[in-house]
Amino acid sequence: MAFAQDFTTSQTVGLPSYISITDTSTGTPSATIASRRVYFITANATYLVQEGTITDYETWAYSAASKSFNVLDKDYALYVKVQWLDSSNVVLYEKTSLIGYTLYNESFDYQMTQRLTGNPLLINDDSFFEYKSELRVSIDSGDQAISLASNIYNAQQAYDRATKLRVNSQYYFNTNN
Repeated sequence: MAFAQDFTTSQTVGLPSYISITDTSTGTPSATIASRRVYFITANATYLVQEGTITDYETWAYSAASKSFNVLDKDYALYVKVQWLDSSNVVLYEKTSLIGYTLYNESFDYQMTQRLTGNPLLINDDSFFEYKSELRVSIDSGDQAISLASNIYNAQQAYDRATKLRVNSQYYFNTNN
């Protein structure tokens, strides 16, 4: 069976800065794979790497099925490119996927849901409901830009709108209720 390169990624609640990646490839490679490289590429063509990394990619030993990378400081739409390399660092296989990482804003949205549950009268606070709705719509719009149009730029713009609401929440969400 031919080698079909593939991977999945995820985030873990409570650790929004980390991307966990798992190799889900199947089949037998035509050459010996020795390692992998992972590129996290933003909408403005910059690379996210862990602190102390001097390349524009992260390394991932082939012997490890999964690895986590601490590269996020906010929500991002990213091209994630994985390369499978031989012992001479020649790229044998490559796959790129466009993925949205939204755990910072999703977690904040859930915190606002908890506030609403604890104080049901907040639903009557027009600004609270308006901004919570804008937060939700922005996250969903980013996800749709990826899933429906593979548009990293529109996705990042939407995620950035949600991030603005989150990091400036004192201006948008009434803290007296």
